[in-house]
Amino acid sequence: MKILIAVHPFLLDIPEIKNIDFINNPWGRKPSADDLEKELVTGKYDGLIVGTTEVKKSIVEKVNSLKVISRVGVGVDNVDVEFFKKHGVLTTNTPFGLTNSAAEMAVALILAGMRRLVNYNNMVKNNKRWDRKIGLSLADATIGIVGYGNIGKRVAFLLKAFDGNIILSDAKPDFITAQAMGLKFVGKKELLEKSDIITLHVPLDESSIDWLSFEELKNLKKPVVIVNTARGGIVNEQAIYEYLKNHNDSYYCCDVYVSEPYNGKLIELENVLLTPHISTCTLSSRRQAEQLAIENCLKILSGKSCNNIVKNN
Repeated sequence: MKILIAVHPFLLDIPEIKNIDFINNPWGRKPSADDLEKELVTGKYDGLIVGTTEVKKSIVEKVNSLKVISRVGVGVDNVDVEFFKKHGVLTTNTPFGLTNSAAEMAVALILAGMRRLVNYNNMVKNNKRWDRKIGLSLADATIGIVGYGNIGKRVAFLLKAFDGNIILSDAKPDFITAQAMGLKFVGKKELLEKSDIITLHVPLDESSIDWLSFEELKNLKKPVVIVNTARGGIVNEQAIYEYLKNHNDSYYCCDVYVSEPYNGKLIELENVLLTPHISTCTLSSRRQAEQLAIENCLKILSGKSCNNIVKNN
């Protein structure tokens, strides 16, 4: 059997397993969707280990050997799970491997946004007049966590140490865990009105596209730090640009974009901190996720039970 690893970089040493032929990134870079399709067609692979590159649906018309798409990461917006399942291809993900790394990044951006660290760094380096402003500490802030899955829970756990007021929003609320942490769920409207910080940790699907857009931003009651380490498209980029342009006291920290690499209008603004999709770029998290992706792929190909099969997008 052949397994294509279409992840760049892939940090793990490729395992040597009898009757399994791993082909590791023949492009030497992150492949495009077209690169991926062409290689899958010519290589006749049984399994695919993939990062965020789109897996085109047209593949099923040209390949009948593929049995599993094993995603390194949690989100599967680059794979039409239900479509591939109908054509005999299962999709798996790694819901735990990247949790710590993603949560740490969110907390780092929250702190950087609240304290305007990048702006002050540039102020000093560029020898500008020290224009310092008084802001909130986390202990005085209300933090709205949108999405209370593995990453959202870890963010809540980390933020508890700062003694802020944490409120939650989730389409499928886990009341038991929230109660154990002393937290409560509120509606979207209440979270938007009360939060000083909004941090997003939901998958990209039909219900979360433009979760924060023109109407929601118009109804914000006070300055806010918004952090998006989840997916591009959850925050409408045109809406957040127009909002920030007219609300200098608010701040947006973003690691994910609709189109990457990002080269949009948010670059123009001072009250924005942009990073190049690095929230999961830590050695331990990536290695754990890669190891789990390999295990998921091998379990499916060998007909064994796998707990990480994704049922739908």
